[in-house]
Amino acid sequence: MFDFLKSRSPIEKLTKRLTETAGEDGPRIEAAQKLAEMDTADATFALVKRFTVSSKVIDQDVEEKKMVVQMLADKGHRAVEPILKFLKSHHQVEWPVRALVRILPNEELVPMLVGVLEDTAQNPFTSPEHRSSLIKAMEGHVTPEIAAVLLKSLEDDDDDVRISAIHAVAEVGEETREKLLEAFISADDRPRIRIAIAELFSDREWPVKGYRPSIEATLPQGFQVTAKGLIRRR
Repeated sequence: MFDFLKSRSPIEKLTKRLTETAGEDGPRIEAAQKLAEMDTADATFALVKRFTVSSKVIDQDVEEKKMVVQMLADKGHRAVEPILKFLKSHHQVEWPVRALVRILPNEELVPMLVGVLEDTAQNPFTSPEHRSSLIKAMEGHVTPEIAAVLLKSLEDDDDDVRISAIHAVAEVGEETREKLLEAFISADDRPRIRIAIAELFSDREWPVKGYRPSIEATLPQGFQVTAKGLIRRR
């Protein structure tokens, strides 16, 4: 009943300082260091919250976030669960994923990322911004296993989520060509999706073999299919 009268815990006080974007960087850095020294799951989760804000000086902000990534990496596997908890509850996921990449070998990293994508990026109750950000954070880390999960996001209700998935899936190479062409054809009411796929195929010089009649009939304005079956900008 009188919870509101209780003073904030040390972790709560440090979190407030850590996420204060006004003023000098010293208090934020000191708060990060103290949270890292506590070395508990709750303190580590609070430390990851540094990624929820951006300070006014961009270069300094980047350096602070790199520092926090290093602090998390130094903790090794002890930081994994707090980071996963953050990935499932916050949309600012790029830097936490960088920390996971530093901590985990690929054989552990990929199943964890697959799990987060299945639980969060493809959960209709997760915000589109969160779903899209999580998929974008896979950039540079997409494996066939991750791409297989992301194929489901090619049918997402949100255009930004679909477009993020298009670029992520394409990372594994031309083996995804047919799935992307099928996504193009099915996007009859989604012009942004068709433009994104047309641009991707033009840039990568992937052929539309096996789908040419359907692709030619529905190409967005400004694109054409060449005699060799490649999409080109006019």
